Amino acid sequence: MKTLLFIIISLVLLKLLVMFMEQKNLYYPSRDIPASPANINLPYEEVYFRTRDGETLHAWFIMAKKPAATVLYCHGNAGNISHRLHRVKFFNDMGINVLIFDYRGYGKSSGRPGEKGLYHDAQAAYDYLIAEKNIKSQDLMVYGKSLGGAVAVDLCLKREVGKLILESTFASSAEVAKEIYPFLPLTLLLTQKYNSLKKIDKISIPKLIVHGRDDEIIKFRHSKMLYEKAAEPKKHMPFTGGHNDEVFVTSKEYRDIIKQFLLAPVLPGLVQGGSE
Repeated sequence: MKTLLFIIISLVLLKLLVMFMEQKNLYYPSRDIPASPANINLPYEEVYFRTRDGETLHAWFIMAKKPAATVLYCHGNAGNISHRLHRVKFFNDMGINVLIFDYRGYGKSSGRPGEKGLYHDAQAAYDYLIAEKNIKSQDLMVYGKSLGGAVAVDLCLKREVGKLILESTFASSAEVAKEIYPFLPLTLLLTQKYNSLKKIDKISIPKLIVHGRDDEIIKFRHSKMLYEKAAEPKKHMPFTGGHNDEVFVTSKEYRDIIKQFLLAPVLPGLVQGGSE
């Protein structure tokens, strides 16, 4: 009886430890916003919108001249929208509108981050673009970097979207946990699952999966797993570089492939429809 009680207590404590470590290792929000698109000479609109569960999110809408498409930007797990200005300009230079938003608990957005909440946040950002900016679903492209890739994948299951770009993202939290703690049964205890591998084969829109071969944070194998599981149409674009290397932004090949992918017309029947 004592042995059973010890096992139960140990499992409960391990579960609590995993929950604590998940929050600590997954989310690195910053409240300070030291810059805005004005710092790189881009006119922008500062906007706020509400999520279905009552949080208020902060975002920037950067309008391109004669826009050919709109990108909904789901950023990674650290900092906030002010740390992605180089990427905003990258899209703007292509003639693409950008809505970049902060998840709950990041920047000026209310609340505390968590998997379900981040999914709600992306849906609220999408709904804002459709309702307030009159963006057509086939002209809306979703870009997700790192953790934002998992958020983007989930969004594409639940809203109609034209195209999806995943960059330096992971297949699932469980796959990452197995790499870091291979001898612990963490996959059974995780509460933040972010299981893109389970979802991506249900997404029929064009997908571009980008990853650095030398990524020191999210191993390159994750992009191969996602690509292999993904439904057609799809494209895999490996690069030499790490998780945050600027080669992704400055490489002409990278720029050309992204531009070609984003600006190619969406064929009838390929707009992804979803339900919650």
